[in-house]
Amino acid sequence: MQLPAVPGALALALLAFPVAFGMNGVATLADSPGALVLTVTLVLVGLFCIVYFMSGGSHFQDPLFCVFVVFAFTSAVDLVISLEEDGYVSGFVELYVWEGEPYLRTAHGIMICYWDGVVHHGLYLAMIAAMSRRKSYRNLGLFWLGSLMMSIVVFLLGNLIGKYSSDVGPALLLQAPYVLLPVWAGERLLRQPRALPSLAADAVAEEQRKGLHRRPQDLALVLFLILAAAFTFFRGLVVLDCPAESCFEYSYQHEPYLRDPVAYPKVQMLVYLFYALPFLCLCVYGLLQPGCAWMLDGSLVFAGAVAQMRPWAGGTAALLVLAGVLSSAALPGAGGRKKVVHVLEGDSGAVVVQTAPGKVVTHRGGTIILPCRYHYDVAAHDPDEIRLKWTKVTEPMAFEDVFVALGAARRAFGSYRGRTALQEDGFGDASLVIRNVTLQDYGRYECEVTDELEDDTGMVKLDLEGVIFPYHPRLGRYTLNFREAQQACREQDGILASHDQLHQAWLEGLDWCNAGWLQDGSVQYPISRPREQCGRKDTPVGVRNYGYRHKDSEHYDAFCFTSNLNGKVYFLKTFRKLSYAEAVQACKDNGAAVAKVGQLYAAWKIQLLDRCEAGWVEDGSIRYPIVNPRARCGGREPGVRNLGFPDKKYKLFGVYCFKKAGEAAPARAPSPGHPNRV
Repeated sequence: MQLPAVPGALALALLAFPVAFGMNGVATLADSPGALVLTVTLVLVGLFCIVYFMSGGSHFQDPLFCVFVVFAFTSAVDLVISLEEDGYVSGFVELYVWEGEPYLRTAHGIMICYWDGVVHHGLYLAMIAAMSRRKSYRNLGLFWLGSLMMSIVVFLLGNLIGKYSSDVGPALLLQAPYVLLPVWAGERLLRQPRALPSLAADAVAEEQRKGLHRRPQDLALVLFLILAAAFTFFRGLVVLDCPAESCFEYSYQHEPYLRDPVAYPKVQMLVYLFYALPFLCLCVYGLLQPGCAWMLDGSLVFAGAVAQMRPWAGGTAALLVLAGVLSSAALPGAGGRKKVVHVLEGDSGAVVVQTAPGKVVTHRGGTIILPCRYHYDVAAHDPDEIRLKWTKVTEPMAFEDVFVALGAARRAFGSYRGRTALQEDGFGDASLVIRNVTLQDYGRYECEVTDELEDDTGMVKLDLEGVIFPYHPRLGRYTLNFREAQQACREQDGILASHDQLHQAWLEGLDWCNAGWLQDGSVQYPISRPREQCGRKDTPVGVRNYGYRHKDSEHYDAFCFTSNLNGKVYFLKTFRKLSYAEAVQACKDNGAAVAKVGQLYAAWKIQLLDRCEAGWVEDGSIRYPIVNPRARCGGREPGVRNLGFPDKKYKLFGVYCFKKAGEAAPARAPSPGHPNRV
């Protein structure tokens, strides 16, 4: 009886489903791993015998036919394993995975099963089809050889040295055929005749005599191979825990899984470093000195190995993306044995100031703890496997890196360096401590906890105590686009306010008739007393919203926000009134600087500065702060009075100065006059 080629192989591969389902239902195998391994071995041997006897005496004279048919069956089993681990099927291989090879439940294990069940299975069928038509399958076989050897070497070494080394059992012996048979198959493949080139020998010789500069394709390939070799060397240093800053930056920003304690990616990179890197150098030599016949076969084997390594070759590789998608959708296994990683917002235990879950409040210069706690199966997972990452949400889909913890490594980024650390108050505490809080720290922060295939996030909002102040420059009202409004607020010791901050200011009585930019790119203004010139008298009170405007072409004022001062604003007593230039020099002589608008507002709101004397401030405007309103000081409402932007040469006003904390106290002018009483 002759077994049809491809249909027969497919039929035998489909037996993987009923065989796996039947073995999974035998409860006695769960109590004896040895019996489980023996049963699997007998199934494979029986399958091999069936294939051998059914194909014996037929036109299938190649002994590799039986090997490929049996391997097609095992690749189908691997596909079932990966599908069950991702929750698409159930009840087929749960017993074998849990009791035989638990390391198959890792990200690498699942992807190896997908690779074997899809790519290798397709290669087996293609080579079987070539055998049936008596065609050469040498090139396909060499590609398969490289892919399978790379897969099994990394898989075996990763199991022996990684975190699952203690779970290695008799089932690992089932990998022996994947080590021995490819060696034998490779020897037979290399002895098969190589396909001859279609070019004449003279044409080939003439092409080989050309210099590299006359072979642009080879020149481009040489440059690419040199870059690939350098990149391979660098990634090898990364997995060897290179102490350089660039190594940590790369492992965090692009390939954090290289530090995974399961050790598969580390082994992958070391194999790549010690075996693939020399081959890349040999390929450069072969292109510089044409005629190296070994490059043809070596390149096919290397191509298969590199194709299998693509999940670890870059953060955006297609297979890695597939792993993330499938793993994120993984369903819990029976018995609830899948781990759970979850962030609990607001459960901090030691929050400095917390007004509501997920929200903490401090002031500029203070210290704050952003709460983030998580829980997981302590018995099944080492805390060092957890990857913690804090980011700041700068726009709806944009993030700024703040802090990351990979195992024992800790790293802060940008302006957060030297100011941030993890609280680490017991297991499951990922709370972030921020010292010397700045205005730019205001906003929403995301705490991300990742453990192998699973991750979860929580959001915490950092709020600041401070004051809103409307602002327009000397050029007049409605002259700022969004970027200019941001810059104007920064120059006056502030940042663009958020909608929440503006709404809170409105609740506290802020009433302003001019629309201004906010942090999110919207344009709004608060109205507490409706009037005709501010949207009609019969309209309701509230924060009126123009919506999101064009950030470059449209112009409005700005609503700025500032917080606590690390210093003091004071009115400098002088013998006479000053021009702007004289005011700047007077503050400088006093060991200070002319106060900015935001500093004057912060002094009025937080330090309760009350002064009924107009003075220069940094932007060239004339202002003065009133805490206790009185008739001769500009009205019945508290606030910072603004007299506009006079000519800077006028000597009609005093000056408000700002001195940082810790500096000498203000000195008296040489000839003090008699200041006006307040």
